[in-house]
Amino acid sequence: MSLSPEVVHPRQNLTATITTEAPIDGVVTATLEWGYDNFYRYHRAEGAERAASSGHDWVCVTRVDLPVDELANGEFTDASFTVPSWAPGSSPEIARWSARLRIERRGGDVDERGGFTVVIGTADVEAYEEPLEHVSGAGDTRIDVVLGSPVYRAGDTIEGQIVLLPQMELPPGDVAVYWQRQCESHPLMRYPAADDTVDGPLMQLNKPIRLTEGTPVTLPFALPLPADAAPTASAVHSSLSWFVAARMLPSDGASHRADRVRRPITVLNAP
Repeated sequence: MSLSPEVVHPRQNLTATITTEAPIDGVVTATLEWGYDNFYRYHRAEGAERAASSGHDWVCVTRVDLPVDELANGEFTDASFTVPSWAPGSSPEIARWSARLRIERRGGDVDERGGFTVVIGTADVEAYEEPLEHVSGAGDTRIDVVLGSPVYRAGDTIEGQIVLLPQMELPPGDVAVYWQRQCESHPLMRYPAADDTVDGPLMQLNKPIRLTEGTPVTLPFALPLPADAAPTASAVHSSLSWFVAARMLPSDGASHRADRVRRPITVLNAP
């Protein structure tokens, strides 16, 4: 099976060409499925505390029945597929797209695949600035993450500002900014494991920072994303999200807890 083109965007068409060296006899049914293997993490029992297992399920988006009489003569008709507008981008974390030829026959079934890659670009998403999320801390210092755009490509440098507004007189502290990637598993037929969250390297901003009640402090930053960053995605059994996160750590940690916030962003892997 060959596919053309092998790299596509949502809403783009591709064609599968199937060839065989000889007629296929004893065919009972034959279908061509278009879809993706969806990766996720799960527990084998509800409430299990053991390490999560990795799993994947085939998600069929479209199924086409093939004429059995044509297969008996070794003939295949090219089949086309339009990638859905909502298609999750290809990545090892979420989805592996392919066309899947499944033939049930007397004497041995056939399950053949041809893979293709779905990439996500700026024309494929409707992104907007999402609300800041307060992750932890008492809020002794209000923290805002100000970005120039809600959308970035893998390998881009995110330029923005961290704005601090102390709510009381506080000891000097330090601020770090970092990217955060979160894989959420929500399999339909299994017990989901906890979210798999990865924090990027901490980028330390000015240290120490004087924190005076009611006096804002603005700290610019330029934070690089990984060149191989998987695109933001939502699939049947799992989802992948990206954030720009900030941590405010007072020097007097015994009296004041660290405050952490994050702002969601959309990551693309194509122009």
